[in-house]
Amino acid sequence: MDARTRRSRSALTDAVYRLAVEKGIDDLTVTEVAAAAGVSRDTFYRHSADPVELLCMALETELTTSVSGYLAMPVALGSADSVFLAPAMAVMEHMRDHAAIYRQAPGSKSGARLTALIDAAARQVIETHLDNHPEIVPAELRPMTDAVRRMSLAYASSGATASFFAWINSDELDDVRRYAQVVLASGPEWWLGLPEPIAARRANS
Repeated sequence: MDARTRRSRSALTDAVYRLAVEKGIDDLTVTEVAAAAGVSRDTFYRHSADPVELLCMALETELTTSVSGYLAMPVALGSADSVFLAPAMAVMEHMRDHAAIYRQAPGSKSGARLTALIDAAARQVIETHLDNHPEIVPAELRPMTDAVRRMSLAYASSGATASFFAWINSDELDDVRRYAQVVLASGPEWWLGLPEPIAARRANS
């Protein structure tokens, strides 16, 4: 991407973020976004087919950067923290940065597209971890057939996504770490990347 194209993309991203908050996602138009970015409609269409696609592409780029460092995690950390705590916080911090946009998802025509972005990011981290560490699968889920794998991944990623959106629509966005821990504590223990299951630690305490 040359410098001129990068400048246009940056201007369009800034414009669509701002207008998505000011006008609402469902009311974005190509003409308004292009004008706010100081580019022509033709230039807009060289970058995206419509404003919501442009918005989702920009959010996805940020999310990809946020989770890219968590695709080669160890099976567990040398602490009591879940191995998924840091990536969960990364996703939640991204959502908090764009809270006024993500809060529009419920009831929005484009809400499913926003939800899909978060679900894809969560699933990427979880699925990669499962691929890297198949030993985490409990005996009850073995053999992990394609159906069992799909079900487990869907449960883990969709549950996390629903929790993230419940949080972003609350008034308690300051303590990201605390609420990331809530999300993880609400999920299956075998996903958590802890040295030993919570139940075992409680029994031994």
